[in-house]
Amino acid sequence: MIQNFKKLFQLSLVAGLLVTSISCSDDDSTGTPVTPDPSASRVYHLVLGQGSTDESATYSQGATVEEMLNPEKTFSFAGFGFEVPSTRTARVYTSNDGQTLYNLNYGGGAVAKYQYNGGQNYSQLLNTDIQAVMGTTNPRWTKIDDNTAMIHHVQTEKLYNNDGVYLRTKATIILASINLQTMSVTQNTSFEFPWNEAEASQGIFVFRIDAPVISNGKIYYGAGKQKFDPITNANTTMVYADAETLVLDFPSLQNPTTIRSTAISGVAGSTNGYRTPVAHKDENGDIFQLITSGDATIVKIKNGQYDASYGSFNIETLLGHGAEANTGWFYVGNGIGYVPVLNTDAGNSASSNWHLVRVDLNNKTAVKLDIPFGMWLRQYQWASVIEGKLFMALTPLSGQGNIYIFDPASTSPTGYSVGAKLQTGADAFYLGIF
Repeated sequence: MIQNFKKLFQLSLVAGLLVTSISCSDDDSTGTPVTPDPSASRVYHLVLGQGSTDESATYSQGATVEEMLNPEKTFSFAGFGFEVPSTRTARVYTSNDGQTLYNLNYGGGAVAKYQYNGGQNYSQLLNTDIQAVMGTTNPRWTKIDDNTAMIHHVQTEKLYNNDGVYLRTKATIILASINLQTMSVTQNTSFEFPWNEAEASQGIFVFRIDAPVISNGKIYYGAGKQKFDPITNANTTMVYADAETLVLDFPSLQNPTTIRSTAISGVAGSTNGYRTPVAHKDENGDIFQLITSGDATIVKIKNGQYDASYGSFNIETLLGHGAEANTGWFYVGNGIGYVPVLNTDAGNSASSNWHLVRVDLNNKTAVKLDIPFGMWLRQYQWASVIEGKLFMALTPLSGQGNIYIFDPASTSPTGYSVGAKLQTGADAFYLGIF
């Protein structure tokens, strides 16, 4: 079967080249050159985590598009795979050509880059300690492009008056940009998160920012909040009144301010996510942002403000059950994205009650994909767009699954094809295709 698949793939490739050659030779003066999509020729990386309830070990191995498309191929990490150094679950990214793996050693306070040498073979190129700059071993980071990554952290401090009466909680934002070529800090800054008296008097403060996206010379950071009760001296239930986003000039990281969704009825919750992209810039430069607590909802940021004319896209109301999207989502293009959604009627985020939902941002429609097993997607981090389709590594926890290739042109619950088989292992799960 594998040989047959390879022969079919080779014949298709030759046929495609012949068609291209013939069409171009018909009228060279008016023909438009066809630019190959580089996403199909690069190497990708399957990344697996082991340990869903505690600190997870992280492993990686390379994969070609041909291998991922082949339903006769089986990927396994049994006695195979490069262990990505990390005190807790590694936070990895790859270069655009797939030849470099970047890793934030979460809990270890360092960032590193590795050269990919094939299979499970990776060699370390550079390693940089960023603890002194960030003031913690547990910052978070996001790759911006092949040259730059942003590292971010929030330090909080409770403020009291001279009589020991609690006043408010101060949140200091610490940001640094990393040159991915040299793995060195090129710029860093810190400032107090812009706060207002009404929230501060209730004990509300920002405790985390994450998942930045850049548009029109600005960087937008989602924010998560907590609420402190001075009587019990403990955090209590946070009830959001709206959604808020931190905005700075980029790349200068100056002029911090915030925008809020107060003009959009019913939009309230955190916007920082977990380990997955939460906000995406579309082809027009507008930003679509997922609310990651409360009802699964997407909002739009246009011209630097929440877009009241777009309102909100409440995914939960279209699914027929309680739905929360507390990790993040993936954008394919032309208004189509895919959102991991937890069925909150069936269990909490630790349960295997996750669905994948295709969303049309322009028409505000949602289709639950018909995946034939219960998924645990709490730590799922990355999916790759390859020649206009979304490739995801989906398995049940500790069970066999597959690489799924989702066609954004299809509105069917079965709008996908199934590729290579994926084996996991005891308490293991795929973090994504990078």
